[in-house]
Amino acid sequence: MNNEISQALQDIHTLPQSLKTQLDREQESLTGLAKRLWAQQEAEKARLSRELHDGVGQLLTNLTRRLHDLSEGDSTHSEQHELYELHAIAKMALADVRQLSRLMSPTLLDDLGLKPALNWLCRSVLGHENIHYTCSIDAPEGLSKHVGVLLFRIAQEALTNSVKHAGASAVQLSVLYHHNIVRMQIHDDGCGFAKQQIEPGIGLSSIEDRAKAFNASLQIDTAPGQGTHIIITVPI
Repeated sequence: MNNEISQALQDIHTLPQSLKTQLDREQESLTGLAKRLWAQQEAEKARLSRELHDGVGQLLTNLTRRLHDLSEGDSTHSEQHELYELHAIAKMALADVRQLSRLMSPTLLDDLGLKPALNWLCRSVLGHENIHYTCSIDAPEGLSKHVGVLLFRIAQEALTNSVKHAGASAVQLSVLYHHNIVRMQIHDDGCGFAKQQIEPGIGLSSIEDRAKAFNASLQIDTAPGQGTHIIITVPI
């Protein structure tokens, strides 16, 4: 009887550790699944990007060339004017498709690294807006692809929010590297928001989910009328 009681007590003492071990394994499994899902999502975006570039992009390229040739040929003044306008519209559509293709699959990350990719992202998202911005990047050489994509996607979401929702007039983006830690900060002077009073949208949830999947620390400081400050810290 005493042996049974002792064994039961021992089982009770070891139960919390056993549960913790099981939870750790399940958390590790979920983290691995999340990473695989993000990787599949990026692969699908890359496929769609190639289809845009090789399909619609090529068609628009041929269309702009044909319209240009027609505008240079024999035609009335009014016909030439209309062809010039159509050519300009086709060129704008081609530029939009190319930019969308690059945003969907940031090949600059693979070709040149994080710094050129983030500089390009700032120019693409903020360059045509009435927004003063600074972009300061100090990233280590050989940064892994999944960390680069993580930072790029979070920056993409944050900058887009600064333009579409915050009404910002100034944006600062910086990346610092120190003691095997990469920290990206994005600050805008927009309208801000009360985190406790809103339901997280798809964009904000996406940022948080990506950070958790890659063991990164995410901090969002904001308040109505106080702008938004996002800090993402990634161990590498």
